[in-house]
Amino acid sequence: MKHNKLTKTIRAALGRWLARRPRPVALANALGLFNEGGVETLLLDPASVYNVANPWPNRYLLVQRGASGYQYGDIAQGTLIPLGPSSDAPLNSSDPFNVRRLGARPGLELGVAVAGTTVTIDKLLIAAAAGRVQDISTVTVNGTYWVVGRAAGSITATSSTGEVPYVPFDPYQVVLTGTTLTFPANPS
Repeated sequence: MKHNKLTKTIRAALGRWLARRPRPVALANALGLFNEGGVETLLLDPASVYNVANPWPNRYLLVQRGASGYQYGDIAQGTLIPLGPSSDAPLNSSDPFNVRRLGARPGLELGVAVAGTTVTIDKLLIAAAAGRVQDISTVTVNGTYWVVGRAAGSITATSSTGEVPYVPFDPYQVVLTGTTLTFPANPS
């Protein structure tokens, strides 16, 4: 009798646990979807300056939400929250492309460093203009920056590809004043 009660209790607990597991959600009339691997599919923003005549310059650039709506993306410019790198290089307006969301998947990511800058292993990386990443220790301008990860390798200023591996994490803002990093009073 005791054995049956224990079995029923375990089955009930297991059933409740399985019912709470997160599952992908599909929204009607929406393309911006996540899969279980932390990858989101977006469309190239029609308002983007990147198109057939002016294609994306590289893969592995950071992407931000597009100006035309939540289902659109564009190359990050370092001011809005970066969503993550894209291994795609969309060509036409409204072309779909994948974004590997920062902090949503395990493993390393590749980033494209700002041309002519060095990246040192274990230093924090920030989102810079044109979808690139930059070692925060090489930044000379005071301001607010989005930290996107920690460098997992080093590159020199004369690197041929400019690609640097990094450990991504959820982006957060920091304020650089001289050589001091602080958190902003009202982060966006």
